[in-house]
Amino acid sequence: MKLNRECERILDKTLNGETVTRQEAVTLMQVDLQSPEMYALCSVANSLSRRHFDNYGDVCAQIGLDFAPCPSNCDFCVFAAKNGVVRQIIEYPEETVIRAAVECEKQKANAIYLMTTCHYQFEKFLDIAGAVRRAVSPDMPLVANIPDFGDDEARALVETGFSAVYHAVRLNEGKDTRLPVEKRLATIEAAQRAGLALNFCVEPIGPEHSIEQQVELMFLGRELGATFSGAMHRVNFPASSLSQYGEVTHWYLARTVAVTRLVMGDTVAGHCTHEPNIPSLLAGANLVWAEMGTNPRDKNEETEKSRGLSISQCQQLLLHVGYCLREGPSPTVMGQAWRDMHKAEAGNRRDR
Repeated sequence: MKLNRECERILDKTLNGETVTRQEAVTLMQVDLQSPEMYALCSVANSLSRRHFDNYGDVCAQIGLDFAPCPSNCDFCVFAAKNGVVRQIIEYPEETVIRAAVECEKQKANAIYLMTTCHYQFEKFLDIAGAVRRAVSPDMPLVANIPDFGDDEARALVETGFSAVYHAVRLNEGKDTRLPVEKRLATIEAAQRAGLALNFCVEPIGPEHSIEQQVELMFLGRELGATFSGAMHRVNFPASSLSQYGEVTHWYLARTVAVTRLVMGDTVAGHCTHEPNIPSLLAGANLVWAEMGTNPRDKNEETEKSRGLSISQCQQLLLHVGYCLREGPSPTVMGQAWRDMHKAEAGNRRDR
């Protein structure tokens, strides 16, 4: 069997530790999904992750704190007020959130994400997050997945006990959302100035998004110094104007996951896919999320009873594809501390 020569050259280059260019990433994103090149691409990305992440997989738990019509009105989000899917306001009591976080730790999640809509008050978020911080062990990382914020809020997140944020510039940001790209980037910069690690991925992918759009976000994640990247597909619901485009398959998503893995190289501590799926876990992803509470892709206010997979189910997926389950904190939330440690380990290997 022979591969396309250009594709083979790029894949060999990445196996040698070299960085791909934007044009090379576009070339890889153009491989036919049923071609030998697609399987070779996934194999190389998978090999890089097994080697770089020491064959460990991470399961992070995300707890959605509120179920409310959101004024940001992102076309792809169930919570968007204009879509009329969510009409009531539900905010989970502190004791419910604490109970869920403690259970996540018992089930050996590698980090806990706390997520809100734009409706949720920041001060209330800090209060509940502080209670969660006191209820779980000091080693359990907390990650904030919340609306845009500034320097004061970023410092408050650190003081409350967060070590990272999930914050991305989404595909068609400013068009399918009401949030300017500049505002998203300003929040990322504020988070990093405060010392918070950045979690980022290419999302939410639909059939209408071009290869070039996806590649630009891959490189943006690398340029921003994200501690993980990866890819997430869009989940449609009838009220969304984007439903007309359909959804991408898990196999399509795997191609984006694989190319993103090659773009990020050894700059990251993990590589994600969402929603959890086996094709992407064989294409370079080693990090998935279990979800409980609310979910922007689910009209059920308790997503653990609907779309959201449990920690155990996510762990089983990782085991089925041959990953070892990490015990303890995910390195993706460590930021500069992980980079310093990784650099020192690389130096030690060269010295031996």
